[in-house]
Amino acid sequence: MSVTTNRFELYRVETPEGITITYTPAGLASRSLAAMFDYTVMLVLFVTGLVTIIVSGSVADEDVVGALLALLAFAINWGYYVIFELVWNGQTPGKRLLRLRVIREGGRPVDGAAVVVRNLMRAIDFLPFGYGVGMLTIFVDRYHRRLGDLTAGTVVVREGQLITLSQMLQPMHAHVSPRAPDAPPTPLLPNVERLTPADVALIVEFLQCRDALFGDARVSLAHQFAAVIRRRLSLPPSEGHPEQFLEHVVREYEVAQAMMARQSG
Repeated sequence: MSVTTNRFELYRVETPEGITITYTPAGLASRSLAAMFDYTVMLVLFVTGLVTIIVSGSVADEDVVGALLALLAFAINWGYYVIFELVWNGQTPGKRLLRLRVIREGGRPVDGAAVVVRNLMRAIDFLPFGYGVGMLTIFVDRYHRRLGDLTAGTVVVREGQLITLSQMLQPMHAHVSPRAPDAPPTPLLPNVERLTPADVALIVEFLQCRDALFGDARVSLAHQFAAVIRRRLSLPPSEGHPEQFLEHVVREYEVAQAMMARQSG
């Protein structure tokens, strides 16, 4: 797998099969909000344990009570993140609320070793106080990783919106600007009838997926499509916007098909 970034700091993972998976690294603001929520939950757990110990009255010795409270604080402080990130595959309640997830470099799920290492490093990330080291490294790192992430080889990313099966089964629609109201009922593109339904379907597929492509890849692919279609239609090369030309091709092909249907009917 190869990992690259672009000017928008997207985390891209290219699999050996040539499939590119894109993640958005979580920034300082979202990670801080998630941490605040988690620390609130941890405080509630500690207070609950404290009240339980006091109310139960089973332990009368103050030294023993102090030791139990210290043990409880240690267990919550170190166990909270480790247990949740292992059980919830890289998420804590705070991260789940903010739709964040810890993954390993390369897009793989976190494992026990990575979870333990990144959370043990919290002691250093916290220095000198209030996560000073951690916030500094998050701010300067291109993927917003704190020291624990750098050590464990992990990245905290934003999760995309969940897609249901019904949404996946819905047909995709390519956004094509409408024709001008005063356009004639005949095609404005010469030789458009030479195109086959397969040609137009390929153009439409590109127009449907273009927003998911990165800048250079999108421009290059659009220019390639436009050049092929221009040769097919015996049109000279052009320096115009290739995507606008492809939209124009789709519009005029539909006009040509409608005109042919009227003539045959």
